[in-house]
Amino acid sequence: MTDLLSVEGLTRHFGGIAAVVNLHFRVKEGEIFGIIGPNGAGKTTAFSMIAGSLVPTVGSIRFRDREIGGWPSQRVVHLGICRTHQIPRPFTGMTVYENVEVGMRYGGRRTPPRGSIADEIERILEFTGLSGWGARPAGSLPTGNRKRLELARALATDPVVLLCDEICGGLNPTETADILSLLRRLRDGGITILYIEHDMRAVMRTCDRIMVLNYGEKLAEGTPEEIQDDEGVIEAYLGRRSWMGRAEPIEERP
Repeated sequence: MTDLLSVEGLTRHFGGIAAVVNLHFRVKEGEIFGIIGPNGAGKTTAFSMIAGSLVPTVGSIRFRDREIGGWPSQRVVHLGICRTHQIPRPFTGMTVYENVEVGMRYGGRRTPPRGSIADEIERILEFTGLSGWGARPAGSLPTGNRKRLELARALATDPVVLLCDEICGGLNPTETADILSLLRRLRDGGITILYIEHDMRAVMRTCDRIMVLNYGEKLAEGTPEEIQDDEGVIEAYLGRRSWMGRAEPIEERP
């Protein structure tokens, strides 16, 4: 696998507070790259700089060897990088179908031919488990389906890189297993995924590699096996009871 996204020396200050400090990492094409760390570690800030909603104080973000640091979010998403948010942000007064259509028509790398837009939207709704929900107002959806809609809207932009920010947050174990299965299918279909999550069982069973942040700095990076045995990670984040490799498995869905 080749490097698709590279971050070098990425730093972001808010006034006198450093949220992300001298961050370096590379994401390979076709992998799920996890980012973990305590609350306030800088995970979402790093995502926001990659997605273009925050401008780095200093540092470089390169996508396919092209510098994109500081680009506005609409330009970044047209390039093929799209994100989901911790708290879903649908257009609540529009239907589920219309929410996906907006992403496809105005956020995508390319617009499907007019006659195929409806078919493509239905395909995305079916893939994300929202078939039959298209005519519902987005504001009426329960939490689990709002998360699915957040993913569907991102997929409508035809992403090359998908940034998933705690997409399983607030879901029950069955819903979590379903979403993780979707992420693995997307990875297997060629989409590269960056995945922020607090559920360690989900991270360890889904990600190919993991980076750990602490106080805005990279503490460690490696495979799930390497991370769960890293003494620095155990001390700073996981605590002495490193249970990840021995946790009850997340329910696998067919």
